[in-house]
Amino acid sequence: MIRRLSTGDAGSASLPTVVSVFVAGALVGVLAAVEVVPADRLPTASANGTQQNVVTDPNAPVQPGQTTAPGTGAGKPVAGKPGAQPTGPVAQPGVGVPTGGVALPPSRHECRAGANGGATDRGVTANSISLSTTIVASGIGSSFLGEMKYAIEAVADQVNREGGICGRKLLIETRDDGWDASTGSQYLRNYIEDKNKFGVPVGASSEGLGVVIDSGDLDRAQFPVVGSDGLAINQYLTKDGKPQEWVWPIATATVSEARIMANEAHRRGAREFGVVFDRDYHFGKEAAAAFSAEVERLTGSPVRGYNSNNTCQQRYCGIPAGQNSYSGNTLPFRQSKPDFVALFLEPETALTWMQDSNTPAANSGEFKYGYGGAQPLFTYQFESQCGDKCDQMVVWSGFKPNVEKYRNDPGVGAYVRALKGKYRQADEYNQFTQSAYVGMQFLVAALRKVGPELTRLRLKAVLDHMTYDNSLTLQGRLAFTPTSRFANTTMQAFTMQYKGTPGGWRLGPIVKDPRPGIGVR
Repeated sequence: MIRRLSTGDAGSASLPTVVSVFVAGALVGVLAAVEVVPADRLPTASANGTQQNVVTDPNAPVQPGQTTAPGTGAGKPVAGKPGAQPTGPVAQPGVGVPTGGVALPPSRHECRAGANGGATDRGVTANSISLSTTIVASGIGSSFLGEMKYAIEAVADQVNREGGICGRKLLIETRDDGWDASTGSQYLRNYIEDKNKFGVPVGASSEGLGVVIDSGDLDRAQFPVVGSDGLAINQYLTKDGKPQEWVWPIATATVSEARIMANEAHRRGAREFGVVFDRDYHFGKEAAAAFSAEVERLTGSPVRGYNSNNTCQQRYCGIPAGQNSYSGNTLPFRQSKPDFVALFLEPETALTWMQDSNTPAANSGEFKYGYGGAQPLFTYQFESQCGDKCDQMVVWSGFKPNVEKYRNDPGVGAYVRALKGKYRQADEYNQFTQSAYVGMQFLVAALRKVGPELTRLRLKAVLDHMTYDNSLTLQGRLAFTPTSRFANTTMQAFTMQYKGTPGGWRLGPIVKDPRPGIGVR
């Protein structure tokens, strides 16, 4: 998720000692080289966390892959007991299944209403699990974050219709913070201090979430944030480079996306890299720094004009978000003659930049290797409003959208039906909305795996060793360990098709982060 800069962030506090039993002895598997992978041979994680079935041929044709959850222990409700839950994970279209993990002590209770142990932790009763999160229903961030609420509620509604989790229904409170760091952090701190709240599902508004992460509030309260979109690096790593203890993101980090973009463009022949980014947000600043560092690794020199003040100089162009015009920046940037341009912008700022008369159209060929757009630009609204200027722009996502051959994927179909069932006008192509759906399913899968004796520490023990099979991420299988939150490191390129009217997106290469598990540099 994107996070606005805050001058009031404090350093992380040390963790309670009770957490330490869950953070020793982890398995980490990462790749040492970038690979463009045909989708029918996407990498899968083995039991020790390493990647398998990797194809390194950059000229191989890209085909949509099929990632299906294994049929492990699908159960059925107990006859004659309404709302009774299966004790094993249930495989359904679009619903992930946890595998592997850590063995919890046997529960003293049964996974059904009336026998689940009642109030096992804060926010947990015999009949409900109370969760709370901030959302973005207003302000500049609502253009791409605004509909995450519907995806969260769609999953919760489905779970509740089926009787809940071990007889407990999900109660979710949401508050619109307008994507404001101060407002959002206060709302979240209120939730943390409320002894009737169990944790944060998804964390749809990143600004306030980033503040409470950096301040150490989550760690001190042992308050879990599960299934976050995870674009900002602080959802993966603390300031001293350690894995976040109480946050489990399911999306590809922005720093990974930056490295992926740079490597894919370099593979095609790009050598004169440019980047335009929101300098008001950690999203933009982190992305630009990681992009420049990867360009330097590939070419021997950083992006021309790179500066730590993040101003717009030559091909390294940091701009303030939400301005009415960028005419003072677009012409000098164009005259610096990049051959590939990465855009780490939210939609409103990107539209203003692209619609400037000095900004070449994506299909003009002036920037030989084109534009690469970050995940916030993967929305139907942005494609429609940008129009001809964005025809042939490439945008990136770690999720499978409802386009081309992915339309036939059962998981994608289940997602679209669930989302439209909640809000008919929802943008099914918005990748943040899809991430919220996957993140909420991830939380549900973990809660089911914990079983009736639900506590935050038991949930953490499961999540820290959880392998999550799902049909909506490009990677398919997300493996978490106590020493890594970088479970998702794979993205795919999608090319916008605009010929007078929005024409969707054409599938491109699938690429993995060449250096997963690290921060900006």
